[in-house]
Amino acid sequence: MMSGRQALGEIDRAVAEARARVAAVEARVESAEQELQAQRQGQLEDYKALAQLRVGLLADPALLEHLDQSDQQVAALLAQRETALTLLKEQIRIAESALRTLESERGEQADRVDAAVGAVDAAEARTQARLADDDAYKARLDRATDAERKAAHAAEKADRSDEEREEKGVSYRADPLFMYLWKRRYGQPGYKAWRLTRWLDGKVARLIGYADAGANYARLNEIPERLREHATALASAAESELAALKALDEAARIEDGIPALEADVLDAQAAIEAIDTRIAEAQNDLQGLEVRKAFYAAGQDDYSAKALELMTSEMQRDDLMELRREALATPFPEDDLIVARLLEREDERRRLEGALQPLRESLVQARQRLDEVEGLRTDFKRSSYDRADSQFGNEAMIAMMLGQFLNGALDRRNLWRVMQEQQRYRTERSDPGFGSGAFGRGTVWGGGLGDSRPRGDIFGGLGRGSAARPGGGGRSGGAARRGGSSGGFRTGGGF
Repeated sequence: MMSGRQALGEIDRAVAEARARVAAVEARVESAEQELQAQRQGQLEDYKALAQLRVGLLADPALLEHLDQSDQQVAALLAQRETALTLLKEQIRIAESALRTLESERGEQADRVDAAVGAVDAAEARTQARLADDDAYKARLDRATDAERKAAHAAEKADRSDEEREEKGVSYRADPLFMYLWKRRYGQPGYKAWRLTRWLDGKVARLIGYADAGANYARLNEIPERLREHATALASAAESELAALKALDEAARIEDGIPALEADVLDAQAAIEAIDTRIAEAQNDLQGLEVRKAFYAAGQDDYSAKALELMTSEMQRDDLMELRREALATPFPEDDLIVARLLEREDERRRLEGALQPLRESLVQARQRLDEVEGLRTDFKRSSYDRADSQFGNEAMIAMMLGQFLNGALDRRNLWRVMQEQQRYRTERSDPGFGSGAFGRGTVWGGGLGDSRPRGDIFGGLGRGSAARPGGGGRSGGAARRGGSSGGFRTGGGF
């Protein structure tokens, strides 16, 4: 078993792991982007060095001056980027601090919710102990239990009779002569026919022995109806007895002030929901800032985009291309070194650009996974699954599913379905199945959560039969469990 707080701790660890994965991919993207930026700036520097070596260009310093201006503009843009990024990181730090404060506030309020729930639980336990020693209450419980048992058995008996009617009636319904006379109501007060038809019907009746068969078939149909009416009456009586028992439970709860304690639970829960709303807003703000930071890491911010546009346009200038062609055409070793360095930078730039695309895609995926696991944590808290009386059945499964979720093998919808299936509320002292809560039709006990908790049946399933639903079908298969019936009467002259 895993408590709700422990399950929340597992989710918190999953959030931390998802955040670490985002940070790791973001760092790789940022490193590659910085290398790419350095290669582009290095290309501009190499072109400046190449221009300085070309004696013919020294007479006209316009190109060198232009390259210096471009270099200064790029440096200014990158400096502005660094300032903006520093400010953004400070905003993230403040947002994270505010979120931690809210989480701490929520933890304190969660303790108050747990205390309020515990007060209801303890009060209900005292009330149940008092009722358990009350002779009048015990007598009412015995009456309700006896009525429920009788109704359940009557419903099963009616179900078995329905099955027997279907099984034994097969041979009757398969005999066309018998069914002809039965549908014409032959031998009954409502039978009407012309004289010749009456004479022919009589011949047929004597031929197949209709007198005995009709009486037997009538009884076969009549018995289930009477049993069903009896079961319905007992079910109604059982519901009345249960309602009277439930009224005693509710009156005792009111007498002991439990509804007021439940109101405290609702107030405490409303306060924690208000904090959750503020946390959700703070998380949205933080996520927005982190997305902006991811754009900076990927070199997709406005400053990087402008610097890239400026450097790209500069390196595509015709006079720079002409400068490079002239350097390649002349046998000066200094030119050759710079041109070789330019070629190396171009190769490295293409390699970095090729590596950046999958890294950026990985960053988007990691960011989405982080958003999803944070959303899961929000849903978990909003559902009050982290309360002290909440627990999860399979600790290993929860941890395994979270791991599969982080690795992309499980989506959030299916993970949440597993969490819901594994989650249960428990009480420390009171019994949600006490008194009227033991009949499988809801309970007034359990801190106001009883009706949402699945309960067993005091008769091992019998109480869920048709006794609980007048006129409806309930548990079946009685005849089949006893080996079935010996069949019905044979028609067609063989009685």
